[in-house]
Amino acid sequence: MCLPSLSCASHGVLMDLIYEIPDKIKVAWESSVRAVVDQWSGLAMVTVSDFRTAILEIGLPHAIAHGGRAYIVDNSAAMGGFSLAVQDFIADEVFPAFAKAGIKYFIIVPSAESPLANMSALKYEARLGPFGIEGVAAPSLVAAVAWLQEQASRDPGPGK
Repeated sequence: MCLPSLSCASHGVLMDLIYEIPDKIKVAWESSVRAVVDQWSGLAMVTVSDFRTAILEIGLPHAIAHGGRAYIVDNSAAMGGFSLAVQDFIADEVFPAFAKAGIKYFIIVPSAESPLANMSALKYEARLGPFGIEGVAAPSLVAAVAWLQEQASRDPGPGK
């Protein structure tokens, strides 16, 4: 288990853990691709308050402060699905905040165990379009990071 502010490896990717709600989410920073990585586990237990804290109060401000350009949602260990209230919160508040902050990519790594988690992710991913955020599916966290590295080589962004 990694402690906040320490580097830790997950699925072969070295990241800095910045926040955790045990049995629900780990929020990490992958500096090489300037991405926040949300690693979800118990989706059905996540409240709107949990989601707001992890994403809008901790993850997104960290991304803004460090020139973030992507969010990776790693559902590979996720079970269940987000409540309708959380899904609406994502569409109504999170995606507009991402767009305002300059997040360009939203990458989802599907659950290996839960079709319900995958259906939940597809439902909110479908609402990305109006915000100008590119939605991408990746088979693994390693593949998501590799895809972002490829994008960075094509468009390094400001200051690069």
